[in-house]
Amino acid sequence: MIGEIVVVASEADPASLNIAHRLMELGSWEEGGAFRRLRNFRLLLLQERLIALRDLEERLRGMGLFPDLIVFASRHQAKDGNPRLCGHFSGNSGEAVLGGRPKELAVAAPGALKSFISNLAFNPVEGFEVTVEATHHGPTDLSTPSFFAEIGSGEREWTDRAAGEAVARAILDLEDPKSPAFLGFGGGHYATRQNRLLLETKIAFGHLFSKYQAGELEVGIVEEARRKSVAIGAYLDRKSLRSADRQKISEALEVIGLPALREGEIRELYPLDI
Repeated sequence: MIGEIVVVASEADPASLNIAHRLMELGSWEEGGAFRRLRNFRLLLLQERLIALRDLEERLRGMGLFPDLIVFASRHQAKDGNPRLCGHFSGNSGEAVLGGRPKELAVAAPGALKSFISNLAFNPVEGFEVTVEATHHGPTDLSTPSFFAEIGSGEREWTDRAAGEAVARAILDLEDPKSPAFLGFGGGHYATRQNRLLLETKIAFGHLFSKYQAGELEVGIVEEARRKSVAIGAYLDRKSLRSADRQKISEALEVIGLPALREGEIRELYPLDI
């Protein structure tokens, strides 16, 4: 079981408010001053945009909160507008674009993200895709494991009651399966092959980097991803990566001593219990 879990929502985000309201409907939360309590959960509503938060852990300590996990309830925005329920870790593999410091990664929560995505996949909302995303945006200065739990991809989905309830239930049903964690490289932003492996094998994924991020990956950021994911291996979606990028990532993994396994090897070594 995971210890104290702080769910952070923002009044500046309609999807975040949707998830927060559904959370409150699903249990008898007690007022705790600056936050609400339910079992091992603490619900905190802030005014700022979540990706722009800095020094959050210091603020939490000031409230008497020392979580084992932070979950950011958030919107997901995409140009294609496709309905999605998704989750990801925060961090910048290169220069900062949407918040956080450049070339800095937050500490990942591989088991918790696996649990969240699995909960959504096993209780689907009609019309919504369930997927992990590549690591992106802030906050990046977190030493507490965290992930973003999101509704996307446009205004209609952000306020969809069924989507908000599905995300809220997936959060309240969080477990830590203690799965072996892997880093993921390649694929698109939604990391289709990694998503299948997460759902169809025992492994979890820590930080994920898409093919679009591959060119900016240096040994230092790969080592940081390994350390902040407690990863024991790596998976490369080789067909999606340019030859030069495959070589660069493989060399970085060799330098830090992290083995790369192919999909067939992962499925053979880490099958789901039947």
